[in-house]
Amino acid sequence: MRGTMNRAAAGRIGAHVRWGQTPDRRAATEPARRAATAKWLVEVRAEFPDLDLPTLTRLAESRRRAHMTRIAQLPRQRRTKG
Repeated sequence: MRGTMNRAAAGRIGAHVRWGQTPDRRAATEPARRAATAKWLVEVRAEFPDLDLPTLTRLAESRRRAHMTRIAQLPRQRRTKG
């Protein structure tokens, strides 16, 4: 990395540049959302192969929300450890 810019700052700048050039954010992130949904469905379907799709989808969404809640707690855990 050049100069004194750290990686986090460089990443934030890159993200702002990227989104500053993207008029439709929803369309730009659609492939990633589809892939994430598929990942959670595969995980739930492996555990509950006989359930119907609406039920699998509901379970997958709950697992996704649990995952995001865990991620959201990481900064707090880091602050209290330091």
